Amino acid sequence: MDKNKIKTVERLIRDKSEAQLKGLIVELCDKFSDAYEHILLWGKSTGGVDINDKLAFEYWEKAEKIIDEFNSYGGGSDYEENEAYGYIESISELMPTLSWATRQKIMDGMLVQYHYGNSGFDDSLTDACFEMCKEREEWLYLAGKLEAYGGSWDKRLVMNIYKIIGDDESFLEMRNNNLHHGSDYFEMVQYYEEKGDKDSALSYADKGLEKGAGRIDHLVVYLFDYHEERKNTNELEKLFAICEQREQERSIIAGRLFDYYKTQNDYENAKRCLLKEFEYTQNRGLDKHYGKLKLYLNDSDWSLVEEKLFNALKTRNIESYLNICLEKGMKQEVYDIIVEKTGRWGADYDFFADKLKKDFPEKIIEYYFKRAINLVDGGDRKSYKQSMKYFKKAKDIYAKILKDNPRWDAKLAEIRERYKTRRAFLEESRVLD
Repeated sequence: MDKNKIKTVERLIRDKSEAQLKGLIVELCDKFSDAYEHILLWGKSTGGVDINDKLAFEYWEKAEKIIDEFNSYGGGSDYEENEAYGYIESISELMPTLSWATRQKIMDGMLVQYHYGNSGFDDSLTDACFEMCKEREEWLYLAGKLEAYGGSWDKRLVMNIYKIIGDDESFLEMRNNNLHHGSDYFEMVQYYEEKGDKDSALSYADKGLEKGAGRIDHLVVYLFDYHEERKNTNELEKLFAICEQREQERSIIAGRLFDYYKTQNDYENAKRCLLKEFEYTQNRGLDKHYGKLKLYLNDSDWSLVEEKLFNALKTRNIESYLNICLEKGMKQEVYDIIVEKTGRWGADYDFFADKLKKDFPEKIIEYYFKRAINLVDGGDRKSYKQSMKYFKKAKDIYAKILKDNPRWDAKLAEIRERYKTRRAFLEESRVLD
């Protein structure tokens, strides 16, 4: 606002009574939703009394309205979501100056919305509540509110609070009464590691392997590191057996056991573990494990397992199989699979089509055109742009491999005639000239 406008406003309000000014403020707030916020900010900027608490309440009132609607409908617009996050951030900026009474009241409102659990703001709300706490009593107040909800995540938050305030007794009591998943046991492992109590940490890690539900990956890695450092081979094998039994982390631990035995110059056990790693590896990347076995096994052992491993690639992951086929020079096999046998024209085969264009140019042109036409038939500018990549690949084969530019020109004219009513496509196709 320029100086003349400021003077005009000052002249308009100078002679008004207190009652008239209050009436004006009420009228402005009724007409404009953000008027009260601007009035508070103006009051703060002109050296008025500290009104951060009132500003915080104003921000929370607006955020709460949005979050409450999100809870009711399970979400909302991106605009409203960003608006609510902005209000929460504004509250956070004021946090150092807010009284506990204000923080407590806003915290209570945030926890109500958090407990509904359907807005998508849960993490932001609990983060803000944690940020509000300064003194031990404030942390305990938040812990009490969360514990009353009784959910597993609520309890985890309460345990984090106990750790923050250094209440080890309460943390251990609650944690030991809520040991269900592998991650629960690993939290105890971390706790005792921080305390320098290795024996207790190992004890909880072992218990977690036996009793912990769900993922046990952190426990497995922790115990493997410990026993590998001390060359406790029997313990490492026991650990691998548990992984096999629970069908978790089998490939990772088999690979690490291979490295362990390799450093011990134990060829037979290293070979056993490397074969296990291949067996347990899930789909993608099998060709790399195939190559790893080829490099490590001696010629005699490799000749015994090569055919079995190669066939396994074909049934378990076709991309890995095709990669090895290319390495073996089996281009006809690759061609048959991506074009003739399976009839799959998916993007996963583009890499192999590129590799075969010199050997099967006509068929690979057909492949590229089919990929392109499928995109054009999708019917929007984005798909038209994507299709140009395949048309350009086909053009490149005509020009550089077949040395037949006239055929390309004829094919391009045919395509443009086919889609002559699609102006956006014709515009995008200019890159093909």
